[in-house]
Amino acid sequence: MLKRLLNLAAASVALASLPITASAFGIGLQPTTVEITVEPGDTNRQVVNIANVHQEKTISLTLGLADWDLDEAGQIRLSPPGESDVSAATWTRFSPAFLTLKPGETEQVIVDMATPTRLSRSGDYRFALLASTILPEERSGQSGVWKKYQIASLFYLTAGDANSTPIIQHSEVVTDQETGAKTLELEIINDGNSHARLTGTIEIDADGSRESLDVGNLVVLDEAKRSYSAALPESTPGDAVIEIHLSNTHAPQFAGARETLPLHVVATDSQSASLPSERRP
Repeated sequence: MLKRLLNLAAASVALASLPITASAFGIGLQPTTVEITVEPGDTNRQVVNIANVHQEKTISLTLGLADWDLDEAGQIRLSPPGESDVSAATWTRFSPAFLTLKPGETEQVIVDMATPTRLSRSGDYRFALLASTILPEERSGQSGVWKKYQIASLFYLTAGDANSTPIIQHSEVVTDQETGAKTLELEIINDGNSHARLTGTIEIDADGSRESLDVGNLVVLDEAKRSYSAALPESTPGDAVIEIHLSNTHAPQFAGARETLPLHVVATDSQSASLPSERRP
């Protein structure tokens, strides 16, 4: 039986020759992330809403599909549809292919997915729905310069005997020798065949006072490694106790699709410290 899990956390993508935010060219998109558990032979439909948030400008958009993944820093990399071994783009059809949105107007894009009856592997398959437009560059003193902008809805389709197994492989507190600023650096690996989505807190205990930093929506793709950095408070002493409390909200091997990771304690009395986390039985 189909289970549909839609995560509407902000994970939007905006791509151009210069980094911009998703709303910088006036287009809003929901949902930005879609997670669906599928079975072979399933058919699924997802509605994506695209809105023009400009008050005066009409925008024309071209819709398309792409494959995608993340680099170790969590930046999205796009590639042509169907190239990836985990691509679900060939299963997917959408309509319409073109949109013209007046100021304040919203339209729906229907995305239909037909999972093959035979799959080569269990675990994650992915594709992105892209909305693209070309707009004039708004720079003082320049005219005739146009740029292509894109915004995407990222799809994860999880099939078969799937599991995600994130674990903190390495932790390190790095001190800038010039400024004295301290940064917590983590390396997280996921040997599973499905992505992990991590949330939680970094708890800093120093001289009896406790500070907390939030960790939210940290995705580690299947069979991948992810780095994560967090600036520590300037007052963090070298002997502070730093605990990392994380939960994986996408753990398909468990009935509740959620797993609490083992507590990870970071050593801060040296510039580089690695403490392995052992998975609970």
